[in-house]
Amino acid sequence: MSEEPDPSGKETFTRTKLDPALLRPSGALLGAHIAVAAAIDEHAVAVTGHDPTTLDLLTRLALTEGNQLRAVELCRQLRLSPSHVSRMLDRAEAAGLVRREPDPDDRRAHQIAVTPHGWEVIDQFAPLLTAVLKEVVHGALAEDEIETLVALLGKIEQAAGDYPNHQAEPEV
Repeated sequence: MSEEPDPSGKETFTRTKLDPALLRPSGALLGAHIAVAAAIDEHAVAVTGHDPTTLDLLTRLALTEGNQLRAVELCRQLRLSPSHVSRMLDRAEAAGLVRREPDPDDRRAHQIAVTPHGWEVIDQFAPLLTAVLKEVVHGALAEDEIETLVALLGKIEQAAGDYPNHQAEPEV
């Protein structure tokens, strides 16, 4: 931090210096995320008339073996609070997209399963999402670059998940 005069000349204040080299990777990551999400929203999500979180929920269920998950696992995957996931499930259930079924391994828990109407939505959304991803990601990167990107993003995700446990002291 450094002391710099106020532009009005009346007082000094402390201004934190940002390191552009340190921010460059996260800026690139966030920029790519925003651009890809915007393309998906415009060309796949909007067409279905459903919100992106509901489509994310349905996609995760469709990709899971047995096409169902416990709510606690959805919280973990989505990185959302149980109350947020519960509200999301309530909306999806009210729309007839998912149903709660008793968990055979834990009578206190429920499995979330896709309904026939939910599968209709997935059948509408999946080809639109696939088209965007083929053009935007697979059209821009070679297969080996995609594998490298996935591995690198996995490392960043792991480090972010471990962050509170391995927090370094901030430089002053």
